[in-house]
Amino acid sequence: MDRARRIACIVGFAAMLPGMLYAQQPWSIGARAHYGYLWPHHSDMLILVEGHAGAAELFMEREVKGDRPWHRAYGNPRYGVAVLFTRLANPDHIGWCAGLMPYLTLPLLHGDHCSFGLRTAWGVGYVAKRFDRHDNTRQIAIGSRINTAIQLMPEVRYHIPGADVHAGIALDHWSNGSFKQPNLGLNFVSLSLGASIALGKGRVGPVPEGAPGIDSTSFERPEREFLVVCSGGISEDGRPINGQRSVFVLSGEAGWRKGRKGSLACGVDIFNKGDLATTDDALNDAPRVALTQVGVQGGGSLLAGRGELLFRMGVYVITPAPDDAPVYQRFGVRYRCGKHLLAGVSLKTHFAAADHWEFGIGYRWD
Repeated sequence: MDRARRIACIVGFAAMLPGMLYAQQPWSIGARAHYGYLWPHHSDMLILVEGHAGAAELFMEREVKGDRPWHRAYGNPRYGVAVLFTRLANPDHIGWCAGLMPYLTLPLLHGDHCSFGLRTAWGVGYVAKRFDRHDNTRQIAIGSRINTAIQLMPEVRYHIPGADVHAGIALDHWSNGSFKQPNLGLNFVSLSLGASIALGKGRVGPVPEGAPGIDSTSFERPEREFLVVCSGGISEDGRPINGQRSVFVLSGEAGWRKGRKGSLACGVDIFNKGDLATTDDALNDAPRVALTQVGVQGGGSLLAGRGELLFRMGVYVITPAPDDAPVYQRFGVRYRCGKHLLAGVSLKTHFAAADHWEFGIGYRWD
């Protein structure tokens, strides 16, 4: 019996081996140089712009295994981690900035030797010199040293055997999500050029559909779905001494899947923001329910199996006091935990200035 079991195990392993070999892709390491400027997205930011700036980036990445349907739908994305360092041409008031960011690069168009994709990165950032009421009042963009670092970068890759050449346009953002004022955020816009080399030899071409070990099942999204998400966060608005207040959000959406990669959605948001009481004297003694805003929003998502990268834009239709802008945006990720449950994290902004983080759970149905 034991011998038969060993033989069965050997046969099973041999059957899985081709799929395992297909799945193993080598890591690549690379470097990229950026050259750009601090984007003064708010008029107050002009006092921080002192010239053009360079940035250095090191990264390590590999291609996904290719064993899931969404891998093949995108032509096998790449995932990795990048380290970015820049001085933003303002050593006296900003100092140096750095970001450690895991990322996913989705190939949107690809050919035999060239591809075009979108890199989305989200990690932790550091700003050496933050706002200080006594020593650094000119730093009106960031009130904390530890921040979130986000990068969006459309890039073109030229593939040669064992190496890639990269060129892109990057937007790097440092923000604490209005957790600590001031928080206009730092936005570095740059052109980039780099190269990477593979640390081994990988497969050539996509994984065949019938290869052993390839997952032919997937989380099938319906053509139409509805969801409700309850979220919470903390923000500080107005002056840095106003203090931090809680935020509660209830969102309802209807969504429509478009192909295997995307979806469109529209819905309603209800925000209850404690820091609205600090923006209008008439609300100082108002009950918490009076600090409620209602907005309508819509947008799209890039789908990746159970996960999605979402982009939304909305407009306030009810607000007890004018906010930083009449429209708002939301950028984040969601993950379907089961048939009906989902979890997500997103950043709500007024254009390039963060409003608050949203950490939420939700329920979905067809």
